[in-house]
Amino acid sequence: MLSEKPIPTASVKRRSLDAIDVENDAELDALTAQVLAAGNKIAESERAEMIRKGIIDEHGNLLKTEPPEDMRKDADRDFGG
Repeated sequence: MLSEKPIPTASVKRRSLDAIDVENDAELDALTAQVLAAGNKIAESERAEMIRKGIIDEHGNLLKTEPPEDMRKDADRDFGG
């Protein structure tokens, strides 16, 4: 039986407002950069998903203008209530 060893990864120092000196510009800049990097990663993931679904093209132009069937005013939908 093979024993599984964790894959070594680079150590990343996670910052938070509770763990930094907000009066220290370098620490505050590092936290800001961390937050922006995480937000950019999420935004890029969401963009890729919208492209995959055909909602936008690779330039960000909207391809679908009609709401889905269940969101139209005349839709027959049940919210389970």
